[in-house]
Amino acid sequence: MNVIIIGAGPSAIAMAHTLKHKLGFQNFTIYEKLDGAGGTWRTNTYPGCGCDIPTHLYSFSFNLNPHWSKELCDQAEILQYMESTVDKFNLRKHMNFGIECLGARWNVRTQKWEVRLRDAANKEFVKEATIFISAVGGISEPRNIKFPGLEKFQGKTFHTARWDHTYHYQGKRMAIIGNGCSAAQVVPSVVKRVKTLTQYARSPQWYHERPNRTFTAVEKLCFRFVPFWQRLHRLQLFRTNDALVDTYMAGEKAKEKRAATEKTARDYIYRTAPKKYHDILVPDFPLGCKRRIFDPNYLESLHENNLTLLGEGIREFDATGITSETGEHQEFDVVVFATGFQVTNFLTPMHITGENGQSLADQWAADKGAQAYLGTYVHNFPNFAILFGPNSFPAHNSVIFASEVQVEYIAKTLVASLLNKRASVFDVKPEAENDFASGIDVLLKGTVYSADCSNWYINSEGRNSASWPGHAYGYWRATWFPRFKDFNLEGGSRTWVVRSATSSAFSAIFSKYSLMTVLATGMVWKGNFAKELVGW
Repeated sequence: MNVIIIGAGPSAIAMAHTLKHKLGFQNFTIYEKLDGAGGTWRTNTYPGCGCDIPTHLYSFSFNLNPHWSKELCDQAEILQYMESTVDKFNLRKHMNFGIECLGARWNVRTQKWEVRLRDAANKEFVKEATIFISAVGGISEPRNIKFPGLEKFQGKTFHTARWDHTYHYQGKRMAIIGNGCSAAQVVPSVVKRVKTLTQYARSPQWYHERPNRTFTAVEKLCFRFVPFWQRLHRLQLFRTNDALVDTYMAGEKAKEKRAATEKTARDYIYRTAPKKYHDILVPDFPLGCKRRIFDPNYLESLHENNLTLLGEGIREFDATGITSETGEHQEFDVVVFATGFQVTNFLTPMHITGENGQSLADQWAADKGAQAYLGTYVHNFPNFAILFGPNSFPAHNSVIFASEVQVEYIAKTLVASLLNKRASVFDVKPEAENDFASGIDVLLKGTVYSADCSNWYINSEGRNSASWPGHAYGYWRATWFPRFKDFNLEGGSRTWVVRSATSSAFSAIFSKYSLMTVLATGMVWKGNFAKELVGW
């Protein structure tokens, strides 16, 4: 038995740690097209890039870092943490960099995945895997950029996720297209270095104050040496962030909370941004319809004399610049696209073919877009799992938490079933997957995610294929006890129960995570989300 993992970002690191240090399984290989680990934190190196989730929460539960410099850390510090985690747990020897996965095909005869890869020398080769796991994430492939006349533009162009550090933008006329989280970080970081900066923002955003203080030496000592201090701090951060979900749900109570939060955000915008931009900045859609932005000094930067904010889109490009939708033409030396990612096009651009010969993309396209059982398993694709898959994205909480929850679920279901020889082929039942997806759709109705605004949650079929419709702890609860009746298990050995019992007993006795489990299950959480979700 062997495992192939595609991608070396946070989800892959968590999966590798579980395989190696919790399950004692060594026969796994990670292939990454970049030149190192870190995923989105290696890809995104634009000026101002950082995390909008408290970094003590945006950390691995198995490798807390008492040395974080501030509440919301920058890209370089987070990437260093990812790299140090890889080395601390001796995961690097399992990683192969500069190798891109082109796709994979399930071989019905051998009951293995044939994974097609391409190295830096453009040489293609195939590796077999008993288990195939995608950890490519949703923030890896930039959106396709299509503007009339773009090919005519003679200046420099690049996406924020492909920032060209060889290009010197200082003193140049820059345009930034987009106004999401990336744009809000780039604008204040470059505005004082360029000659002029024009930002094209078709729609407004909800901006919130972003306290980001530096931790004192005493706090770092407490995080490092006082027992449970850092874990209690993480727990407090988790509950605070998860409580934000209450403003996104349906119902009058949520509406009241949302109105109060919107007023606070609106007052902050009015207080901080230039008055001439208030109409452009303040949304008319509900809070949470787009991802909230905790302001990295973006609104303050709008006061700079060399900056112009245009509340409109692009009509066309020409050789020298851009003409806006209202016909205003400006000349530019460089255009930066802060236009987001192909979040709902999961696994792009890999071509994955299942047991019936149909590709995953075609199977999803034939219905209503990407869906997966608990965001992890897709029928007709046995022994295959997706990390950070459809409808697993937390509203405003740590993606690493969600990934670790998925990792543990995969370990308890797919990996354990094959490792203990309970089965040789593991596949979710189509009715279970469809029931889960339908349940998600029902829970999302009436929430802010279905409000009338343009966001990256909604796919081309009009379905929200990204958001988890509730609290992050609800996702943890939904995955805690696997429902094996929802899976087809083929092959295996009659002695799997003995193997499973032995393995479980060993883990329960010796795992350093047992105490965390006791604490977590002892907590009183409000709500009954797991039972609401398709009768759980």
